Amino acid sequence: MAIRKWLIKITGGRKVVPWKIWLVAFAALLITVSTEGSALAEKLSFRWAILADSTEGMRPLDFSGSPIVFSGTALQLYIEHLNNCHVYLYLLDSSSRLTPIYPPQKGYYDYGFPRGPRLVPTGDQSFTFVPPAGMETMLLLASVDRLFQLEELTETFNQNPDQVGQQDLLLQEIEDLLKKEGSRAQAAEGLEKVIVKYTAAEGIEEKRFKAIKVKSSDFYGRKLLIDHR
Repeated sequence: MAIRKWLIKITGGRKVVPWKIWLVAFAALLITVSTEGSALAEKLSFRWAILADSTEGMRPLDFSGSPIVFSGTALQLYIEHLNNCHVYLYLLDSSSRLTPIYPPQKGYYDYGFPRGPRLVPTGDQSFTFVPPAGMETMLLLASVDRLFQLEELTETFNQNPDQVGQQDLLLQEIEDLLKKEGSRAQAAEGLEKVIVKYTAAEGIEEKRFKAIKVKSSDFYGRKLLIDHR
């Protein structure tokens, strides 16, 4: 009764919705806002892993620290877009040479987004780190908005990889983007079991491993350090 009198008082005696109905409607509004906010908070979603050959086959590297990888170890990258986000990956190797890895070609995002898992290289293929030993740095970025400036600098670098200053310009752009992320990146991560099927000489094969699933609002960036020995 006290709540009803309070409602009448603040409305000046005008006809109002009964308080029980009003409370139900208010609760429904809160649920709607919460759901919309949750969806907004997870506009960016994808999975990734860096796989390395081991006695148990290709297993994901653990980036809770700096994993150790020896020269000649077979490596493969896994990336899977779970929604329409733009993912970019670069390698700054132990000789301080920068190599754009993903997306694989110019204009990759011009006609929509890839669906399904991507292995780089494909199938049973792999790549390795070669001497000199040292720190190998993977630079991983993802954004809801397309990073046109980053793509343009990447394309210019690919056309002139030996031109003085082109690598520095591209690296500076990547570093500036990573600075915006701060320490939020790892908070956006979680482990998830995945099964990736691919075509091999023997037919359809599959890889099973745990990948890092990223869920974020607008941007994600990680500098992944690998101790190459």
